[in-house]
Amino acid sequence: LAAVRAVEALRESGSSASIVMIGAERVLPYDRPPLSKELLRGETTIDDARIHDERFFRDHDVELVLGAAARQLHTAVRVLELDDGRRIAFDELLVATGAAPRRLPVKGADLDGVLTLRTGADALRLRAELMRGGRVVVIGGGLIGLEVAAVARAAGNDVTVIEAARQPLARLLHGEAVAGAIAALHRDHGTIVRTSTTVTELRGRGRVEEVVLSTGERVPADVVLVAIGVVPAIEWLIGSGVHLDDGVLTDASLQTNVPGIYAAGDAARAFQPELRRHVRFEQYASASEQGGVAGRVMAGRKAIPAITPGAGTEQFGVRMQIVGQAGAAERVLVRGSLEDRSFAAFFVAGGCVRGAFVMNRPRELPSVRKLVARRVRVDERRIVDDGEPLALSV
Repeated sequence: LAAVRAVEALRESGSSASIVMIGAERVLPYDRPPLSKELLRGETTIDDARIHDERFFRDHDVELVLGAAARQLHTAVRVLELDDGRRIAFDELLVATGAAPRRLPVKGADLDGVLTLRTGADALRLRAELMRGGRVVVIGGGLIGLEVAAVARAAGNDVTVIEAARQPLARLLHGEAVAGAIAALHRDHGTIVRTSTTVTELRGRGRVEEVVLSTGERVPADVVLVAIGVVPAIEWLIGSGVHLDDGVLTDASLQTNVPGIYAAGDAARAFQPELRRHVRFEQYASASEQGGVAGRVMAGRKAIPAITPGAGTEQFGVRMQIVGQAGAAERVLVRGSLEDRSFAAFFVAGGCVRGAFVMNRPRELPSVRKLVARRVRVDERRIVDDGEPLALSV
């Protein structure tokens, strides 16, 4: 996504430079959000999820090199080496290699039937497993894990979610109360949600058969999805001279310490002036925004990404949206009803709304976004009063 947005911005900015886009997968760039929802349900295909068709790349004079991954970067001579042996010279380079699923560091993690979800191929394999039916164990109660759990349960599978924290998404949603509404949603649909629990071993004869928990319990499993986060795909840059630290370090304009080399998307850890520190975002909107900014900067323009972190999800037909950040919140204000699963939770610090989580309130989402983006002081009594229009609290 970041690479495609960079191409769009380069051409829209008037650049006529030769552009080569390199990708490890053999298919055209596609959107990843459908992989854990619509594609698993069989409602869409990888082709449907393509960001652009082949004609776009022809019309924008982009040479596609697919099925080849970056292996090494030689910054002194400005040459990129691929894993098929090709060497590509460049004047400017955008690193948009994304992230890879974090591996489960326990015995048995390499058994057949133990899957991760990142690519279209991963999604198709997981879908085939879910269609066979059986006992599904999801390790990790983040957004991806919960989305897959919802699809698997709706398809009639027995589903168990294993989460190390006291609630799924507790860290992202500033504690247990708000996150508990999501856990309750899953439990009401028959999913077993085990919290404050970790996995110590996966067992099976060639293929996974059971998951051993930190409590000593054994959970039968026909398929296991490991969804415990991602790590930036930057191993190929080690020794290149590009500064790395949980991602490719960049300034606010996505420029690395090596002139002419930029980074965007999940692989980038960019300096955020308002936070006075480097941050790596793992979200669709940020990858899109950073990619566009990188393209404009590579075309000679000045630009800095304007990112409001956030993510949307749909589980059991319930729409949920995270806007902004909850980490620095001093308290949580709730408008609506957690029990009825129709509410907006506001994460407040210094009298300002820094983030929010909205469940089943699509009409209020535009006002919620404004509250987060403007960072103005709010009347806390009015913001939680469901009888007051939310816009009045802005």
